[in-house]
Amino acid sequence: MDNNSSVKADLGSLEKGISLIEMAHTSGLRLIPGDGGLKLKQDPDAVNYDKHQATTTAAILKQNSKDILAITTDPDGTRERLVQSQLRMMAAHEWLMTHLDLWDRLEKAYRAVFSTTECVMGADGCQEAAVVRCRACERGVPNGK
Repeated sequence: MDNNSSVKADLGSLEKGISLIEMAHTSGLRLIPGDGGLKLKQDPDAVNYDKHQATTTAAILKQNSKDILAITTDPDGTRERLVQSQLRMMAAHEWLMTHLDLWDRLEKAYRAVFSTTECVMGADGCQEAAVVRCRACERGVPNGK
């Protein structure tokens, strides 16, 4: 695996290009990279090809070709982004699993030592988007009453 420090694990900057490539496929178009550019052809396997939609999509793709070329001009670079991103997600997953266990154990220890029944986040309770909720909120009594 290449340890090139210029490779980015964050795929967020490619979202627009990914969406455009998805749009091309949805419209029955095939992107064919080559010579630093792209060619569009009708995908022979497309189920619901609509020439008008394909023409509109082709114009949108041409107008935003820079975002598509960021993905299609360097297959090895795109593959390396996938590799680096997967490695980063694996590390994040390992961190998350470890910390979920530690959080649960720490909350149990906190409650055992301090004999408290209220939410660890305070009177408003655990946030809706929280990955883990405390025991008080699980029981539906965030303020401990």
